[in-house]
Amino acid sequence: MKFFVKYLKVNRNSVLVMMRFQAGLFLMGVLMVLAINAFINDDQDYGAIGGMMALMATLFGGLVRGSGGMNRYRMAVSMGQTRHSYMLADPVITVLNTMIGIAFAWLLDKFEIWLYSILYPGWELDLDVFGIMQWWYYPIFILAICILDFCFGALQIRFGNKGFAAVWFPLCFLPMLVSSSVEAAKEGGSSLLAQIGRGVAFLIGLLSPAAWLTVLIAFLLGLIVLSVLCYRKAEVRA
Repeated sequence: MKFFVKYLKVNRNSVLVMMRFQAGLFLMGVLMVLAINAFINDDQDYGAIGGMMALMATLFGGLVRGSGGMNRYRMAVSMGQTRHSYMLADPVITVLNTMIGIAFAWLLDKFEIWLYSILYPGWELDLDVFGIMQWWYYPIFILAICILDFCFGALQIRFGNKGFAAVWFPLCFLPMLVSSSVEAAKEGGSSLLAQIGRGVAFLIGLLSPAAWLTVLIAFLLGLIVLSVLCYRKAEVRA
């Protein structure tokens, strides 16, 4: 417990950095909405883009924190922390940071909606990410960030910064590629992107949703086990 409290104090600035990043993207989103409504949008509606971007910043902040996993491990060791205590303490801090990030994004989202109700009286709220998300989305969101953060740190320890970057950057852009390819396939195009989208659709159709969920759970458990092995074999020195 003493190690956890000490480690928490050392890492307290990480959540502040993430909140500043959230505030910056929130402001960018608000300015986008104001510009769109002033020059482009002909309908009397608006979307809480700032709140959505603040929530996205929570996810991105968790991924960025994962990129510093090796440094946090070395720091923890230099403070006298064991591998076991680090593997327990660091994910807890990731969960706390993510929960604070979600709460802060929710507050920004509500402030944005209130601001638009003043600026655009009588207009309809067309998009609110927190209105769309159901309660069970949040534990999945938190768990995903925690697992990715934990695994990214293990990748750094096992393969170093270059090996980690070779995995981190493709993972960051893969969701965008899949989304774009599926959209291109729906439009009936013949481009390489559309062909990739058809391949993705074919793979998804091979199994039922329940079977894919089982595969996903098994994959995540495998990542956790491999990460634990990487941490257990890591050198315990400053």
